[in-house]
Amino acid sequence: MCVRTLKRRLRCLRLKRKGNAKIMDDSEIKNVIREEMEGPGSLSGYRSIWHSLRLQHHVHVPRNLVAKIMKEIDPDGVEERRSRRLKRRMFSSKGANASWHFDGYDKLKPYGFPIHGAVDGFSRRILWLEVTRSNNDPKVVAAFYLKQVKELGGCPLLLVTDCGSENGIAASIQCMFRTNDQDELAGVKSHRYCSSPANQRVEGWWSFFRRNRSNWWISLFKDMVDYGLLCVGNTLHMECLWFCFSKLLQDDLDKVKDHWNSHKISKSPYSSVHGVPDVMYFLPEYHRHEECLVCVPEQLVEDMDVHCESEREDNIYLEYFEYILETKGWVYPSTPREAMRLYQHITELQND
Repeated sequence: MCVRTLKRRLRCLRLKRKGNAKIMDDSEIKNVIREEMEGPGSLSGYRSIWHSLRLQHHVHVPRNLVAKIMKEIDPDGVEERRSRRLKRRMFSSKGANASWHFDGYDKLKPYGFPIHGAVDGFSRRILWLEVTRSNNDPKVVAAFYLKQVKELGGCPLLLVTDCGSENGIAASIQCMFRTNDQDELAGVKSHRYCSSPANQRVEGWWSFFRRNRSNWWISLFKDMVDYGLLCVGNTLHMECLWFCFSKLLQDDLDKVKDHWNSHKISKSPYSSVHGVPDVMYFLPEYHRHEECLVCVPEQLVEDMDVHCESEREDNIYLEYFEYILETKGWVYPSTPREAMRLYQHITELQND
């Protein structure tokens, strides 16, 4: 199909890029931007907020208008983000699924929220981003890896992890999947251990995540400790914190993942490709690269499930918290403010 035919059919079907855009005046746009900048969104730059307006609110406005409004709302934050500079080394890849890079994120771990994530080396697409009870359990990490293999129907040419013991089962499964292949990365060469700083793709993304999202959550939990609302050595407090905030944090991680995968990575002299991660991942040929996914038999993948099954322990705290919600007629929180209120109510009941 030529471009002219495509445009003609789009006109016939009345499909327009901005056909569903909302019409708002400047005051309404300002209110929407102020809403987006509440909570962890306060760390985002004007490009990120502009993308959120289009993705979540279907509001199409010029980026310079978003930058102007943000400077008016939060001038100190704009100046702080503007002063930052990143230095990156050159990274090249054969194509989508040529390498997967995964690692755990421990900045929220002191508050009971370990996170695990993975990035495709070529497209920088986030493959998974999950808050879990433990990111040090090899079976948990392997379960995340195997779930992604099931969804895609195959594994990458190369799996890159740090030297932590939590990566052992996933590394073994990856090598077994590639045992009978004949390329230069077959067998044991299909997994590579490296130091955490050398695992550039995922470590660089954690740096972005710290600046643009997790700092807000870290500050929130630190404030709870400083004001005496949270004692990290108190089991009840930690279990209550997990009960009140874990789903909200996971929802925020899903939001960050969708946002990152659909935003446009700018052209840079330090990267071989640029564009939207989702587009680069699913259409690598558009960027003159190839799809490198290695197909794995479905039965072989199913056989690996036994190595990822963790023993489930009964959580009496969960039953207790759900009982309180039911008897008090409370509902599970949908915002951090509501989660904080529920946390205080539950802990105060225990003190009484």
